[in-house]
Amino acid sequence: MTQDETRLSGTPVTFRGRGLGLRLGARLLVLVCPLCSQRNAARGAERGICEWCAYVPSEKDEDPARK
Repeated sequence: MTQDETRLSGTPVTFRGRGLGLRLGARLLVLVCPLCSQRNAARGAERGICEWCAYVPSEKDEDPARK
């Protein structure tokens, strides 16, 4: 397992069925934005916001991702 895979190993989530994120303990990373559908830059994902449209996820919007 690489360092990136270890760092980003978490529980996959969506935001009301859209986008893609990871739950890492108390942190919520946005990998694909549910509003603008853009893949997020690593810096934005780690900050928990969309670098394209400034979407900030809410825990109430979080749903488990389908496998």
